[in-house]
Amino acid sequence: MDAQDTLPRLVYRRALSTPDQIALTSVGQGSVTWREVWENSRRWAGWLEDNGVVSGDRVVTLVPQSLEAAYVWMGCCLIGAVEASINYEFRGEWLRHAIQVSSAKVIVLSTRFLDQLLPVLEGSAIEKILLYDGAAAEMALAAKVQVVSTPPAAARMAGGDAEPNVFAHDIGCILYTSGTTGASKAVQLPWALLDATWRVPTSLVGAEPQVYYFPYSMHHASGRGALYCAALTGGRSVTREIFSTSSFWDDIRQHGCTYTGLFGAPARFLIDLPERADDTDNPLKLVCVLPLLPQIDSVKRRFGVEVYSVYGMTEIGNPFVVRPNEAISANAGSCGRPVAGVEARLVDAHDYPVPLGSPGELVLRSTDPWRFTCGYEGAPEATAKAWRNGWFHTGDIFRVDAKGNYYYLDRSKDMIRRRGENISSAELEAAVLTHPCIAEVAALGVASTFADEEVLIAVVARAGQRINPPELISYLKDIVPRFAVPRYVRVLDALPKTPVTQRVQKQALRTQAVTPDTWDRLSAGATTVNPQT
Repeated sequence: MDAQDTLPRLVYRRALSTPDQIALTSVGQGSVTWREVWENSRRWAGWLEDNGVVSGDRVVTLVPQSLEAAYVWMGCCLIGAVEASINYEFRGEWLRHAIQVSSAKVIVLSTRFLDQLLPVLEGSAIEKILLYDGAAAEMALAAKVQVVSTPPAAARMAGGDAEPNVFAHDIGCILYTSGTTGASKAVQLPWALLDATWRVPTSLVGAEPQVYYFPYSMHHASGRGALYCAALTGGRSVTREIFSTSSFWDDIRQHGCTYTGLFGAPARFLIDLPERADDTDNPLKLVCVLPLLPQIDSVKRRFGVEVYSVYGMTEIGNPFVVRPNEAISANAGSCGRPVAGVEARLVDAHDYPVPLGSPGELVLRSTDPWRFTCGYEGAPEATAKAWRNGWFHTGDIFRVDAKGNYYYLDRSKDMIRRRGENISSAELEAAVLTHPCIAEVAALGVASTFADEEVLIAVVARAGQRINPPELISYLKDIVPRFAVPRYVRVLDALPKTPVTQRVQKQALRTQAVTPDTWDRLSAGATTVNPQT
């Protein structure tokens, strides 16, 4: 990319060249033009600046996908600050850790998240809480923490009315990802990484401006594509706070959406809908489906769409692509080939290349500067470990065939993926161990009918205690994100362990998976979240 083709500059240029063209449509909020995006971003910049934010500061946000999510992102950029976007379902120690890692002094959030934030502020650097949508009276929570609810709409414009001085090597935002053996890490995303990620779909879908559909949150890289795709192409994007199976096709048809992306579970939810005679009567042209499903040929025929797929992580964007002509059922499981400028290698535990066809850890590097993350915020040791020997280590096990196609096999990281969310087993286990009846726990992912995995916890009771699975799940719902609440609870007398080091043998538990004595919160009739959310 050109070092000056960053999103803040693109937004400025759109506001200058096509000020009255619709840029974003938020389901439930309405539409805004490029002029309004630019002016509102400047007002948010002034609001942040008036509340003590200066260049170089990290600003934590708990903001759902919305017009405000775009404004706070751009507002930070216009004054040289960096947004650190936290999953608003985080709570308890998950939220406390994410805030502390950022070293932020200011946090911006919707009023509805205030109650889960207040209990975890102790020990953080937070000095001011900014509520953009609340009428709460301003108050001092402690000597150094103040809650402010003056709306951004009343603020002065800041950031200047010239093209922003933002370059490809600058940090565009910080997003959080699960660690391999510990808590979530804060990933620094340069603008070059974000730009490379979103130039793939915009180059595949067609030359003319498109209508992009993004029903994903801004704490995910996928949610950042709405503003980016529209700014890159001069099209417009439609957003929804969360994915909804029942609303998906209504949104697509009503707004004329021509592009969207689907993770495994949402894709299966749509496939499972009853077939209709008008399934092909929709404006969609191109859909990114990841992973590439075995039934992808029938999906394309049923809905009349073209499909492509990618492999990626927060730290590296989408360095592999399965192009539309190769996105067929015969290639299910393929992650495609590296895009231009990316080098890939499969290595053993000592970083030596493995023989062709053998499984190995995927490591990557780029010939383009700033194409991958430049590090983990506040974690230099983790950064050095990930980038050892000059390659980024994904922790994912792949194989490659003679044609250069890469296939994902497994994770070396002890991580669970459910409904498109990465869950650190270490974080979940730490939460489970706070229950007074639990002596030991192992959290793992097991097969799911909805793609990705379901969460199973194997637990051992403290001496003299008895574990009640429904009560345990009710307890966890208050302290872990909704997506991390286990579906399965297996009560054991002891966890399988190695004879010398006494480490839990999770592979043995994975092999056994869901046994007849495993409690299932869905079949048990427990109060649960709709599995399609």
